[in-house]
Amino acid sequence: MEVTLDELLLSRDNRHQMHLELLEQYPGRTLVSVTMVMPGPVKSNIISLTLADKAEAFLRHCQQLQIEHMTRRDLNTGSEIYFISRLPLLETKRICCSIEDEHPLGRLWDFDVIQPNSEPLSRTEIGLRPRKCIICGDQDAINCIRARRHTKADLYARVEELFKQHQDTADDYEL
Repeated sequence: MEVTLDELLLSRDNRHQMHLELLEQYPGRTLVSVTMVMPGPVKSNIISLTLADKAEAFLRHCQQLQIEHMTRRDLNTGSEIYFISRLPLLETKRICCSIEDEHPLGRLWDFDVIQPNSEPLSRTEIGLRPRKCIICGDQDAINCIRARRHTKADLYARVEELFKQHQDTADDYEL
């Protein structure tokens, strides 16, 4: 089912509300919000749901993140996984960036480590470069997105290619 811009904006607002609730419920802990990279108007499909399944399974076995709470929501606007870590904010961010960069499916997951002010902590705040474009790999992803250098069809084709290429090897990955 295709989602509208209004639905995506409402979803973003609801995700922010969830952040606030979890930050209040788990003071002093680190909150992480995980979404699936899924370009185009269809955000919930077999690929995005399988990506969420694999992310959740990986996180449930990832001792390094010291997860004390996890919840998942599968919505028309995409799957969302929230978890609370007992680790400090910066250490959690470093581990999440390692997962994004090194896990076979990590490029298709977006880990946002949420600060106590409910804003995501950026990679540059821990001395890392922004993620590169999923297609060209030359530019920072955000620059390609803003400039619309690649079509949604090309982006989706690349997501599909990465998913098919790594879906079977992803289950064996450990930090």
